[in-house]
Amino acid sequence: MMIELLQPYISEIITAIVGAFVAWFFARKKQQMEVQANELDNVDKAVRIYREMIENLGEQLKTAIVELDAAKKTIKELEQKVEALTNELTKYKQLNGKTKV
Repeated sequence: MMIELLQPYISEIITAIVGAFVAWFFARKKQQMEVQANELDNVDKAVRIYREMIENLGEQLKTAIVELDAAKKTIKELEQKVEALTNELTKYKQLNGKTKV
């Protein structure tokens, strides 16, 4: 009795099942392609961010090197001044008889 009720609709049921399967199959392919496209976009964005960070770090490194060179020059000048002042102090002490030669 149940089969008699469904018999006129069997072709529609089969068509619906096949249609659903085909739609699912192609939708799955499309979804996989979209996921891959999103992954590629994310990788591209990450590469762009890292590139910007590297460029920024490169500029910071150049600035730090310039500052370091300036600091080395200042240190060298101060060392020369300290040496000159030490020599002058030694001469002054010798003139006052506080130090023996």
